Amino acid sequence: MRLLLDTNILMKICHPKQHADVKDWLQGWLGRAAGGDDVEIHVSAAADYELRRGYLWKLDKHPNEPKALNRLDQLLELFDLKPVSNNHLRMAAGHWADARHGGYATASERDVDWDVIIASQAAEMNAIVVTNNTKHLVRYGVDAKDWSEIPAA
Repeated sequence: MRLLLDTNILMKICHPKQHADVKDWLQGWLGRAAGGDDVEIHVSAAADYELRRGYLWKLDKHPNEPKALNRLDQLLELFDLKPVSNNHLRMAAGHWADARHGGYATASERDVDWDVIIASQAAEMNAIVVTNNTKHLVRYGVDAKDWSEIPAA
């Protein structure tokens, strides 16, 4: 199984006291991978950027942000960080335009729509996007599931 963690899942893992259930879920998947199961856990460079920029911006305002940023760096040592390619961006642009033509959008017209970029990576990788925001991602034709719908055991 190939999993691509969305930004909101990374954020929960970076704050494990508040989201112990998500941390425990991830530990189960890491255990399966270490035990020889065919499990791959990936993070999009887009998700890393999206989360990291917020932590860096809030460093002087929130006392837990340095710890969260450190946890993010530690997590990225465990997972395969997937770079965003030109192909991903081109696919994302097409999905973004199709969504607008279809009458729905997952971000304002002037915002970078990180969901569509992550969805394009997942499509190319044939991965499940692990998220709390399945509504946005499934619109782009990828398999997106809430973490609680993907049991680790």
